[in-house]
Amino acid sequence: MKQPSTDSSGTGAGQCVCTACPLLCDDILINGDRVDRACVPGRKAITAALACDRVPPGGSPPPEAWENARSLPLGIALQRAVEMLSSARRVLVTGLASGTLEAITAACDLAELIGAAVDAGLPESAQAAGPTIARAGEVTAVWEELRDRADLVVFWNCDPAGSHPRFLERFVALPLADGRWRRTVAVGPDSVLPDGATHRHLVLAGDLAVEAARCLQLRIAGRHVPDTLDERLAIVCAELHELIHAANCVAIVTSSSDDPVGLESWSIVHLIRTITHEKPAFQIPLGGGLADGGANAAGAAAVCTWRYGAAGGIARADRMGGLFLPAESDARRLIDRGEVDAVVVMGRLSGLLEQAIADRGDALSLVRICDAQEPVLRPFGQTVQLRCASGLIATSGTMLREDGRRVVLTPHQTATAAPLRELLVDLTAAVRLARGLSAAGGRP
Repeated sequence: MKQPSTDSSGTGAGQCVCTACPLLCDDILINGDRVDRACVPGRKAITAALACDRVPPGGSPPPEAWENARSLPLGIALQRAVEMLSSARRVLVTGLASGTLEAITAACDLAELIGAAVDAGLPESAQAAGPTIARAGEVTAVWEELRDRADLVVFWNCDPAGSHPRFLERFVALPLADGRWRRTVAVGPDSVLPDGATHRHLVLAGDLAVEAARCLQLRIAGRHVPDTLDERLAIVCAELHELIHAANCVAIVTSSSDDPVGLESWSIVHLIRTITHEKPAFQIPLGGGLADGGANAAGAAAVCTWRYGAAGGIARADRMGGLFLPAESDARRLIDRGEVDAVVVMGRLSGLLEQAIADRGDALSLVRICDAQEPVLRPFGQTVQLRCASGLIATSGTMLREDGRRVVLTPHQTATAAPLRELLVDLTAAVRLARGLSAAGGRP
């Protein structure tokens, strides 16, 4: 184990950050092969990474790269990738949430050099109306604010247990800062917690979420609620109004849902705003968690927004004015419509994106950079895969927890491959060299 030390995230030397999901739990303990405090999926991922990244005495590490599942030296693989990207008509760079902020920045450098489309694969980039924060703003808070202040937590059509396994344990199940126990209520088909003195489940069909938010907003604002309101919906709104009225501070927890237009997220934003006229209130928006394509979704959104003015759906990477086309240039639609013929993938993707790539067959070339110890099999199409350091136990850098809190990663053990950022920098340099461009100003 490393000697005791503390970094800016507050992570002690005997601990590591679990990057299995966007919770980025920084209290995980690793002692040999034993992993403590992690959730079941996190423990399984870390244990697998420890087993795979360990080189047996006298043995050799796995290959550094593959082409169509055949191992080859890293230098040759980089040249194959350069040839593939140079011959493509249009390239997409995606999977950004698998990397650190430093790696995401390097991926954007590559995208700008080759004029690629950029999309992190986040749900809001696929919504026709674009991200909620760009349309209506958001009133949000860090998770510790919920833990310490919110005496009423509303789970709105959302159950964090499946997507963010330790969210309830770390931020909801604990008492408030003054020692009081908070009240919780689940609105929707899932109960989230067992019914009891401090928890209620208000059963409501998921397709009524938008109407419920709008009607509840009217009640809180003291405006007329339609007399034709569905009876069950009226009961739920009345009970929620009573609970919110009695609370001192309200947190509404939401998740990424099947919301192609963005009406549900828009309705919650306006509900929160109305509550804030009377008392402290904020939204805790949770993404897909374990089902998403990486732990650094917030970091991917932040880097893309800093550079291009939007979190994804960028038709062409250009720091002087990237064109943002939600529901037009998101990764899945670009792949499905055949508008790209090569894709650069960082790490792992969501199941939907992986399936979209598979469906294109040999019409799509793929450069994948991930920490897999074996090639990710793809029956059709040219594939170059570069192996990078494990993102769970052998990566340094910075990520953003889903609520925006900065978390610093320190490697638990020595990497057996180059870091993701370094491979992206080397690939960018190789593309620049192949095009006869100077690297003025240092490495790209």
